[in-house]
Amino acid sequence: MATASQVQKNLQAAMREALRIQDRFVAEPLFARTGRGYLKSEGVSTLGKIKANLRRKR
Repeated sequence: MATASQVQKNLQAAMREALRIQDRFVAEPLFARTGRGYLKSEGVSTLGKIKANLRRKR
């Protein structure tokens, strides 16, 4: 079981990530009823960085 300090650190990390991507979130059209939206892409350079990091970890 996680300690209270670890839970707090995880919560803070999740909040930082949520605030970082908040400007990329696009809500669904006004009259749609699904309750869902989507994230806009950050671009090709970001995907390249993610792939490079994954290659390094192997």
